[in-house]
Amino acid sequence: MIELSIIEMAVLELIPQGTAHKITTKELGMLVDLDQRSIFEVINSLRKKGVPVCAQRSGVPSDRGYYIATSEQERTEGLAAYKSQVTDMQALIDHIEGADVAGWMNKVKAV
Repeated sequence: MIELSIIEMAVLELIPQGTAHKITTKELGMLVDLDQRSIFEVINSLRKKGVPVCAQRSGVPSDRGYYIATSEQERTEGLAAYKSQVTDMQALIDHIEGADVAGWMNKVKAV
């Protein structure tokens, strides 16, 4: 059995199931009187406890928001933006690790 705090339960009850209806961080914050950062923390806590909270992070603003995945397809779609972000971050890590810490200034010129 997963134990949830009162605030986790309140947020969970507001997140719709399926991608047809989504709720934004702003909407959640207004409904439970929390700031955006706190909403992110609660959602991440729910995820760590096994709740498949996904997000549509791109597209038209009216189609963005959180939802609970109800199928593998919805989970895959919800993970796509996160996987892309991980790929981008790994590329940045590779660039920084490959940078010449001592001599990069000698290689830079204005165009």
